[in-house]
Amino acid sequence: MPDMREHLCRVWLSLGEGVSLKARALIQAAFGSYQAAFDRFPHGFAELVSAKTVEELGRLKAAGLDRLALRLEELGIQTAFLGDEAEYPGMLSHIPDPPDVLFYRGRLSGGEERAVAIVGSRRETRYGRNQAYRIALELAQHGVTVISGLARGIDTAAHRGALDGKGPTIAVLGSGLSRIYPEENKQLAEEIVASGGAVVTELSPNTEPLAYHFPMRNRIVSGLSQAVLLVEAREKSGTLITVGHALDQGREVFALPGEVDAPGSVIPHRVIRTGGRLCTCAGDILEDMGWAEAPPTPPEQTRLPLPDLPPAQQAIFRALQDEEKGFDELIALTELSTAELNTALTMLELDGLIEPLPGRQFKLRRRPL
Repeated sequence: MPDMREHLCRVWLSLGEGVSLKARALIQAAFGSYQAAFDRFPHGFAELVSAKTVEELGRLKAAGLDRLALRLEELGIQTAFLGDEAEYPGMLSHIPDPPDVLFYRGRLSGGEERAVAIVGSRRETRYGRNQAYRIALELAQHGVTVISGLARGIDTAAHRGALDGKGPTIAVLGSGLSRIYPEENKQLAEEIVASGGAVVTELSPNTEPLAYHFPMRNRIVSGLSQAVLLVEAREKSGTLITVGHALDQGREVFALPGEVDAPGSVIPHRVIRTGGRLCTCAGDILEDMGWAEAPPTPPEQTRLPLPDLPPAQQAIFRALQDEEKGFDELIALTELSTAELNTALTMLELDGLIEPLPGRQFKLRRRPL
């Protein structure tokens, strides 16, 4: 079983966080194989990696390769190695600093499948969440794999949309596979695996979700994709790191426009102004990427059909068709009394047809999530 042992020795080396891609290449050149590096460890390592990394690798070697293999099997974790065209994703293998080993659960293909990363704020708005969900769902329905990071907010909405669209989705972690983060998304991770997608990381199974891991993982999010869609991001957002990686990797970058005075619109609008592609629906991405079979259709009607409502509620619904309005404006437009308007607004809100906004403003709820 020389190949199996070589693979396990390669996994052993990858578990040392201080072993960079450059250091790994130097180790392989110095020893000729991963098995030889494992067998001769720690001889020759002090010149190639830090003392802390030598200590870490020493602890891992003491545990033994058999225990390592058993642990991966118990957790249902598979591995994909850089250079293995059948298992390792082809898009990822061509980025400047690809992971040497990927740990994953689910299905990971080495083929060049259509894939779009959807990334954005953890402090998302209802608008951003709904749009990320809708676009992911539509992409999935067109056979596009949706990539994201399993984080709260936009990432979660994108994964959910892809699942509801019956398409594959891949979650890239900033932690180990036995340390899913955030904890409330453990069930989502299981659903992704069960649906034919994958949960993947370059980090060893027990690695905690430390802050510096997430900027590192963002290169994998964009590296697995042909295009990246940005949905809401504030100044100094970590999402900008993903956009930077995407540009360095030659990926197409799309951004969803938002309200001009919303904090989450600042970065997407800047991306659009500086050459990013405008995206209002999945059809925009499909068309610009050359994946569309027909011209894209608008995501929804500009004016919503009038539901069967009592006269007072119908009057409010008509008044809000074009844009949000304040309480006083609605009194003037509908000619209802203050009491009548309050009652009708309450009933519309309870039915999920309108959404109250700060300052006694109201708008139609076009696509509840």
